[in-house]
Order: sequence, then C-alpha cells, then structure tokens
Amino acid sequence: MTINVQTICGWAYEAGTIAMSHFRRTVGSRKADDTIVTIADTEIEQFLRDEIHATFPDHGIQGEEQGSSNIGQEYVWSLDPIDGTNAFASGLPIWGISLGLLRHGTPVLGVIYLPVTDDCFWSEGHDPTDDGTAAFWNGTPIRVRSAPTAPAAPYDGQDWLAITSDAHLHYHVRFRGKTRSTGSTVAHMCYVAQGVAVGALLGYARLWDIAAGVAIVTAAGGVVTRLHSSPPDYAQMLRGTAPPSALLVAPPHMLPILQAEISLLA
Repeated sequence: MTINVQTICGWAYEAGTIAMSHFRRTVGSRKADDTIVTIADTEIEQFLRDEIHATFPDHGIQGEEQGSSNIGQEYVWSLDPIDGTNAFASGLPIWGISLGLLRHGTPVLGVIYLPVTDDCFWSEGHDPTDDGTAAFWNGTPIRVRSAPTAPAAPYDGQDWLAITSDAHLHYHVRFRGKTRSTGSTVAHMCYVAQGVAVGALLGYARLWDIAAGVAIVTAAGGVVTRLHSSPPDYAQMLRGTAPPSALLVAPPHMLPILQAEISLLA
C-alpha cells in the first residue's frame, strides 16, 4: 500500500490549528487514571479518526481518548491527539500531535507536529540503513548523532539527555552532561532523531505515546529499547499493555553507555 506522508502531515497541521485555537484558553480535567485531558484532545482525535476512516476505511485505529477499533487489521493507526497535555493545559510550548502507523504490529510510518514551534517531523518507512533520508524535519533529512572518532569522548558536559518529568522519583541518572524534560515524549524522541539530544529516557509509555516516534527514530538510525533489555513488543502494546520497563531511545553507540548510567531507584 502506498501512503502519501504529506497527506498525513496535512492532517497534523490541521490538528495543530485546532489545538492552537484552544491553547491558553482551556483548562484540563482529570481522567480516571489521573492523567489530564482537554477539549482539544477530544476534538483532535475525532478529527483524525474521521480523516482515517474516510481515506483508509479498512485500517484499524487506536487512540488515547477513544480506545481501539479493528486492531486486528494489517494496518493500524496509533494516535496521541496531544502528547504533553499537562504542558498544553499549563500554557507551556512543547507538546505535539502524533500519528503512528503500524503494519503487522510494527511502527512503519510516523508524523509528529509541534504547533507552537511549527516543527514537523516525519518518516516515510524507508530502510534506515540506506542513505539517511528516511526521516525528516520540516523537509530536511535528519539522522541521529553519529559515533565520535576515537579517542573522542561519546559526549561532553554540554550535551543533553531528555528525561521524564518524574525521573528524580524513579531513576538514578549518572549522565555527566545536562538533563532536560520538556514535558512531551514525542518531542524527546524527535530531538534524538534530529541529533540534538544524545538520548531520551521515556519511562513507562503507552503505544500512542511512542508509535510515531519509533518510526521516526528508527528511520533516522536510532534504537528504541527497554532500559536494560530487549525492544518492546509493539504488537502486545497495541493490545493495551504498557511495556514492562522504562524505555530508552538513543543512537546505537550511545545505548550501552546510557544503560550503564541509568538505573532504577530501589
């Protein structure tokens, strides 16, 4: 099946327009799981579902706000209408719209749009081992950070690691550079794909949090794995389970370094 990724980017831009119409004009409410939802989340997810149903009527959909339908199909979309709703509801600038497409349970295409900064990241599902043009930022090819030429250190004190906002409660991080939390999982994954961040500690994510980001990061040559184990089972996550451990995103050469520098608190 051929999917025009620019059509999907167009949906993301339209969703961003909806989000911006509510930004700093609405407040969040608590869901049963104690996470926050706003009217923008529900409007955007409905808009994206309508577009998918009209364009790809045989595709399944999993969304954060409205649940799953037809997830046994070959192609399933995993949607996060606003990743970083807490930041959005607080009037902070880093949050994004995320559309990930899975084929047979594996993320193959992703589009992430950060409306406030007007940054759109996407992957076209190309082989990540080819010429490095499988992932893009505003039309510019992107690639994860490459390994330094020996004997240079893999990172220095000015490099930064993206971390979850509650990392201080759950992890011992011995990273010798800077750490930053923007409040958005998808932004963190994009910054790794772009080569801006040396890695990202994501915590216990749901599939809609990471599906698009996984496609983009892997297309950019990066790795997404459980903190001290194997890659997550995306097909299992599609059925509604969270990964059994925190997730780490990094260029291949940084993965063992970060695994040695991050551990769970007792």
